[in-house]
Amino acid sequence: MANKKQQKKKDREKRVAKKKHLESVKKKAQEKTNEESKQPIPARTKIMQSAVPKGDQGAKGNQKNTFMHRRTGG
Repeated sequence: MANKKQQKKKDREKRVAKKKHLESVKKKAQEKTNEESKQPIPARTKIMQSAVPKGDQGAKGNQKNTFMHRRTGG
């Protein structure tokens, strides 16, 4: 009985340690991605992005199809 209890305790400790390790790995990965995203954008990239106008896609996406368009399947 005592051996079984000790084994259960060891198994639980292993599970808890594994869980903590996975959490720390996830946290480090998250911090790494945050650091990468905080890198400044080069000036050339900013210029190119500002030169291309953004289209108004919101109004186009909300339009409903006409009856004939739905009937013909195209």
